[in-house]
Amino acid sequence: MSSEVINQVAILTAKPEKLDELVAELANITRKVQEDEPGTIVYYAFSIADKNEVIVVERYENQDALERHRAAPYFQELIRKAPTLLVKPLELKSGRHLLPDPAQVIRL
Repeated sequence: MSSEVINQVAILTAKPEKLDELVAELANITRKVQEDEPGTIVYYAFSIADKNEVIVVERYENQDALERHRAAPYFQELIRKAPTLLVKPLELKSGRHLLPDPAQVIRL
């Protein structure tokens, strides 16, 4: 498997009446990622309420870490529920190549 870092952004558009449920699901997943996924470097979500969107920002240390996340039971549960929560399939953008160092801010 590749050892390159993987960056992802997922855009989830909730059915208007399901936004709160989607937010609760993602809050639970975020807690589980913190507890169970040491290979996940960054994982957070924020909402854009007037568009019923939730954006999830993710960074994995490698492909194995991403695959562990995708296989996790709490993530699989969200995938099963997605048709009842979302207006359309989630939009996923993924990349390995960050812009050069001057285009990054990292604070620990």
